[in-house]
Amino acid sequence: MSSFNYTIAIDAMGGENSPGKVIEGLSLFLKEDKEVFFNIFGKETSIVKEISQYKNILPQNYKIINCESQIEDKNSVRDAIKVGKDSSMWKAIESVKNKESHLIISSGNTGALLVISKLLIKMMDGIDKPAIAGLWPNFKGVSVVMDLGANIEFNEKNYVEFSKIGAELYRSIFDKKDPTVALLNVGSEEIKGHEELKNAFNALSKNKNNFNFSGYIEGNHIKDGDVDVIITDGFSGNIALKTAEGTVNFITTEIKKIFSNSFFGKVCYLFSFPLFKKVKQSLDPRKYNGGIFLGLNAPVIKSHGSADSLAFFYSIKLSVKILRGGLVKRIKSNFENE
Repeated sequence: MSSFNYTIAIDAMGGENSPGKVIEGLSLFLKEDKEVFFNIFGKETSIVKEISQYKNILPQNYKIINCESQIEDKNSVRDAIKVGKDSSMWKAIESVKNKESHLIISSGNTGALLVISKLLIKMMDGIDKPAIAGLWPNFKGVSVVMDLGANIEFNEKNYVEFSKIGAELYRSIFDKKDPTVALLNVGSEEIKGHEELKNAFNALSKNKNNFNFSGYIEGNHIKDGDVDVIITDGFSGNIALKTAEGTVNFITTEIKKIFSNSFFGKVCYLFSFPLFKKVKQSLDPRKYNGGIFLGLNAPVIKSHGSADSLAFFYSIKLSVKILRGGLVKRIKSNFENE
């Protein structure tokens, strides 16, 4: 591993418009922070060509590991494992396993990334399943929501484990001593919800937690910002995420349509442009890019496949916050002290 405190492995070939967006995102990051080293995995000729466009990407901040093959989004998980051992994704994950990198970022095939990470990096002792966590904007800042799709089947133990993991993630990113955790449910009353959820509620209510457990939260209150960490099963979490993304897209599309339908609307838009620009910036999904695979022995960050360079830049920023916040050490310490 390099002499830098933190080394990040990047799968430069995953997702759309790679490696172009990946290298541009890296350039944006290095304009702010040069204290991180990057192992870049992918087709060396393509990566070198992209890097040559940015004078601020200096040789002391990166190393290119040539990988001629890549795992495509169309590949099944089984095919990815069979043919992927020489791919940029596999090699990047393997570098974390071999302690040549502290963390991996990829915009590639989500299923393959999760399964290969679990296969090579392994689960932490005491944790049954990995979870996908994401950042969710609210009126007061940002919440952590998990699981966003890794696990359809959930039991009481998973809810309790993920509550602890989610609290540690929030601490590592936002440096808050006692984050507030709640379980996503169809109502706030104790009698509502399925048996696993109610059992988890009872367990968390009785446990001596290192976070503030506030009970249940309904989906329409996530935006309020009163809860820092929202825990749900992967099925409900993924539906909530896709619904939120679709709603934001619908609203922004309708607003554009209304303002562009008439001359008067276009004039109003010109006068309102600074306000809409501010709203757009606060809701820009690129600022929250990066699904975080938790429960593994090292962090794995999944950038959206269609993410652009700015979104990839934010996934790098998130990764560095996680490393500097000592997330893995925090989680392991939490479960060792049980």
